Amino acid sequence: MTNPVGYGWAIVAAMFFMQTVSSGLGFYNMSVYMAEFAKALELPLAQVSFAVTLFFLVGGVAGMQIAKLMEIFHVRWIVMVGALLAGVSLSSVALADALWQIYVLFILFGIGYTGTSLVVATTLVTQWFPGPNRSVALSIASTGLSFGGVIVTPLTAYLFNSIGAPATIPYLGLAYVVFIVPLAWWVIRPAPPLPLSQRRDEEGGWTYQQAIRTRFFLMLSAGYVFAQGSQVGGIAHLYNRVTELADFKVAATAVQVLTIGSILGRFAGGWVVMHVPIRAFTLANLALQMIGLGVVAYATSTPMVLFGAAAFGVSVGNVLMLQPLWLADAFPGAIYPRVFALGNAATLVGVALGPFALGVAYDAAGYTVAYSVALSLCALALIIIAAAGRRPQPLPVAPEPGEQP
Repeated sequence: MTNPVGYGWAIVAAMFFMQTVSSGLGFYNMSVYMAEFAKALELPLAQVSFAVTLFFLVGGVAGMQIAKLMEIFHVRWIVMVGALLAGVSLSSVALADALWQIYVLFILFGIGYTGTSLVVATTLVTQWFPGPNRSVALSIASTGLSFGGVIVTPLTAYLFNSIGAPATIPYLGLAYVVFIVPLAWWVIRPAPPLPLSQRRDEEGGWTYQQAIRTRFFLMLSAGYVFAQGSQVGGIAHLYNRVTELADFKVAATAVQVLTIGSILGRFAGGWVVMHVPIRAFTLANLALQMIGLGVVAYATSTPMVLFGAAAFGVSVGNVLMLQPLWLADAFPGAIYPRVFALGNAATLVGVALGPFALGVAYDAAGYTVAYSVALSLCALALIIIAAAGRRPQPLPVAPEPGEQP
């Protein structure tokens, strides 16, 4: 029989690799895709950026359904189908010659992406690590999100500028399938059931409906709408923002600096959050995100904008990790997939609208104003999340039939 503890770390490694591929080809590549499509179709950036909005909005709805499907189907089938759908739709973008076609393909891409990304990854890790190693395991697994930006985005930018987007995109879609489907088939599996006594301690008396009605959940989710809108809008437009100051090589370097900062910040954050309250650490990272966005907004030189990207990156790594970790700490594993999927879906409203809002602000007044908007959204997020308070107290566990209350 497989050692559950040892195999849990194999799951962490698999989730790291899966998110490296999916986030690199999806999340972090969005700024490169948008710049290329706007140029190829000769359209305003705001119109093209709406494809990213659709990608994340549809992904949020799909995530809630995937959380339910994980209770019915083996998780490897969910990941494999998601990878196939994402790969085929991404490859097909090379054939698009109208804006509506890009919209449709990015809707399909968003559905497939969700089956290979955060909802599946955080659910598996929290199930395999119910104990004190959870924060470290989540920090390692979620670092794959940033690592994709380090490897995939610069390579994509180079290929787009050397052989062109139409020749490159089909291979990106193929890579999505080739790297993820075999991984899902051979490695990914759900955690074995917990012993009855540990399972009852994990359940803590909460039901899904009770959890999602707590002030803590509602305020945390609302705050993350603005936090992630600010964050993803800043990431999606970073490549274009830096090209105003330098060439595409420096712009690709800025994305790398952001993602390296994210990786280092998240590794450190996984250890720090074992020793300091999650709430205080979250608020500190939101403040750092505001600083990074402000520097990017007003940068007038390459060193200055790279410094801003680095500060922004450190916050990106931790802010993204802390939402699932905080919810996993507050609510039991039995209801966590659905609780996180709903919180993530709400968050994805901000993720979806962030790039579009910054695109509109840029078309109207330039990137200094656009990044100032992102900074303001982050400030609002900090206020709301501070008002959410600490984790709610667990409800008493009802005794089993025949047990003394």
